[in-house]
Amino acid sequence: MRTVDPDKHAAQRQVILSAAKTCFARNGFHKTSTEAICAEAGTSSGKLFHYFPNKKAIILAVVEDQARQTTDYFGNLLEQPDLSAALSDFFDVILHLASDAEERRLILEIAAEAARDEDVGALNAKGDRLLAEGLTALLTEATSRGQVKPVVPVGHAVRFLMVMIDGIFSRVSVDAAFDPAEERASLQTILRSVLRIGRENAHA
Repeated sequence: MRTVDPDKHAAQRQVILSAAKTCFARNGFHKTSTEAICAEAGTSSGKLFHYFPNKKAIILAVVEDQARQTTDYFGNLLEQPDLSAALSDFFDVILHLASDAEERRLILEIAAEAARDEDVGALNAKGDRLLAEGLTALLTEATSRGQVKPVVPVGHAVRFLMVMIDGIFSRVSVDAAFDPAEERASLQTILRSVLRIGRENAHA
């Protein structure tokens, strides 16, 4: 009986997921065929269906993969000695994602599908909770270290940050003239002011 190499299995699965993300960002979930994903991944339909029984399973795996990346990312941030810098870095990542057309379209496509499909909606809600939990852990620890001193309670600060994130993606989706990268300096100033990072914290 042939044994399965778990590393090769995970790597091939990730190749298919990466190809699916590209296709979904390009054409949307419903206009993307499994044949298109196979072509993008350079694999056969037989191999694709070995990992995923149908297209919906791929969609769910993509959404779940986004949630896993969120958990891993915040785990790494919490290991940094300067959590105020980690918060600024996190916001730069958000601006980068919003500026990247493929990443932005995928995130917006997931949000749209979450409103149409109950299973996708449940996984997307899980990802949203993980984001909130990650920000809460980061802000709570940064506050305990004296590296930030939010002007509002941590729970409210977290909701404010999530509203900012949603607003950035919403604005960039409807306003072709809006460039998140060009807004970086102003948005980082707002972030430092609300969280009292650096000089704002030192003189609080």
